[in-house]
Amino acid sequence: MLNWILMGDIIDSRKENAVLLQQEFAKLIDQINQDFADDLLSPLTITLGDEFQCVVKNLKALVEILIKLEEQKWSLNCPVNLRYSLGYGEISTPINSEIAYGMIGSGLMKVRESLTELKEEEDRVVIIGEVLRREELKLALDLFLELQQSWKWKDRAIISGYFLTKDYKQVAKTMEKDVSLIWRRFKSLAFKSYQKRKRLVKLISEDVS
Repeated sequence: MLNWILMGDIIDSRKENAVLLQQEFAKLIDQINQDFADDLLSPLTITLGDEFQCVVKNLKALVEILIKLEEQKWSLNCPVNLRYSLGYGEISTPINSEIAYGMIGSGLMKVRESLTELKEEEDRVVIIGEVLRREELKLALDLFLELQQSWKWKDRAIISGYFLTKDYKQVAKTMEKDVSLIWRRFKSLAFKSYQKRKRLVKLISEDVS
């Protein structure tokens, strides 16, 4: 049976505090599982200390999960950049609804192989399988992730505040900073461009789904 599969891992995880990183990564994964419980056929499961995999109901939900991972990560206590392999492929064993482990199939194998190959490249996302508008979706995800990757972890409070409220005045109040300063940081971090890129990714995934 063909299913939507998402796998990912942390880039350069060995450069970080391993214990803290695993703890924070586990919190992120748990939160995503709670938020998307209705969309997951098999939950996000950490297969190694810095890798995860899951099976999702459709491409729209898969993309929503990827976006949420990218936004929610700014609330962590340690910096992470993630790379992703996703695709539409065969899972030949029954779907494990409790943990994404112990299943086999050519789709799972190809998505995992693609994630391994991605580690040798500078790219952050790969799409495998017969996916409609695959090239367009890949380009849209590249643009989305490219902007996020340009942000610095020192701006974590501003970025996480933006995703929480979308209001620079509220972020300034929470951080006890000058309002005009935070407004300028909102501009320089290109949040409007981010929203356009995010919308493009969603439009393509909704059309395919």
